[in-house]
Amino acid sequence: MTAQRSREYLMRQRESFVEKHGEDLGAFYFLLMLLQTYGKKALKRGDTATLRALAHDLHAVYLKHTQ
Repeated sequence: MTAQRSREYLMRQRESFVEKHGEDLGAFYFLLMLLQTYGKKALKRGDTATLRALAHDLHAVYLKHTQ
Protein backbone atom coordinates (compact mmCIF):
# COMPACT_ATOMS: atom_id res chain seq x y z
CA MET A 1 0.00 0.00 0.00
CA THR A 2 2.75 2.44 0.93
CA ALA A 3 4.58 1.95 -2.38
CA GLN A 4 1.35 2.49 -4.32
CA ARG A 5 0.54 5.69 -2.41
CA SER A 6 4.06 6.94 -2.93
CA ARG A 7 3.82 6.29 -6.68
CA GLU A 8 0.44 8.03 -6.86
CA TYR A 9 1.83 11.02 -4.97
CA LEU A 10 4.77 11.28 -7.36
CA MET A 11 2.48 11.06 -10.38
CA ARG A 12 0.32 13.89 -8.96
CA GLN A 13 3.48 15.92 -8.40
CA ARG A 14 4.57 15.34 -11.99
CA GLU A 15 1.14 16.35 -13.31
CA SER A 16 1.26 19.49 -11.20
CA PHE A 17 4.65 20.49 -12.60
CA VAL A 18 3.47 19.81 -16.16
CA GLU A 19 0.28 21.85 -15.67
CA LYS A 20 2.24 24.79 -14.29
CA HIS A 21 5.20 24.80 -16.68
CA GLY A 22 4.25 22.82 -19.80
CA GLU A 23 5.25 19.31 -20.85
CA ASP A 24 9.01 19.64 -21.33
CA LEU A 25 9.87 22.12 -18.61
CA GLY A 26 7.44 20.53 -16.14
CA ALA A 27 8.97 17.09 -16.67
CA PHE A 28 12.44 18.60 -16.24
CA TYR A 29 11.47 20.33 -12.98
CA PHE A 30 9.97 17.07 -11.73
CA LEU A 31 13.21 15.27 -12.54
CA LEU A 32 15.20 17.91 -10.67
CA MET A 33 12.90 17.54 -7.66
CA LEU A 34 13.48 13.78 -7.65
CA LEU A 35 17.24 14.20 -7.99
CA GLN A 36 17.30 16.70 -5.14
CA THR A 37 15.22 14.48 -2.86
CA TYR A 38 17.13 11.27 -3.49
CA GLY A 39 20.44 13.10 -3.59
CA LYS A 40 19.93 14.62 -0.14
CA LYS A 41 19.00 11.25 1.31
CA ALA A 42 22.01 9.56 -0.28
CA LEU A 43 24.32 12.34 0.91
CA LYS A 44 23.08 12.00 4.49
CA ARG A 45 23.68 8.24 4.31
CA GLY A 46 27.10 8.74 2.75
CA ASP A 47 26.00 6.59 -0.21
CA THR A 48 28.46 7.58 -2.92
CA ALA A 49 27.26 4.86 -5.31
CA THR A 50 23.77 6.36 -5.41
CA LEU A 51 25.18 9.87 -5.86
CA ARG A 52 27.30 8.65 -8.78
CA ALA A 53 24.26 6.95 -10.32
CA LEU A 54 22.18 10.14 -10.00
CA ALA A 55 24.98 12.19 -11.59
CA HIS A 56 25.24 9.64 -14.40
CA ASP A 57 21.48 9.76 -15.03
CA LEU A 58 21.43 13.56 -15.04
CA HIS A 59 24.34 13.62 -17.49
CA ALA A 60 22.47 11.17 -19.74
CA VAL A 61 19.45 13.49 -19.80
CA TYR A 62 21.72 16.43 -20.61
CA LEU A 63 23.34 14.54 -23.50
CA LYS A 64 19.98 13.44 -24.87
CA HIS A 65 18.73 17.00 -25.12
CA THR A 66 21.91 18.74 -26.27
CA GLN A 67 23.05 16.52 -29.13
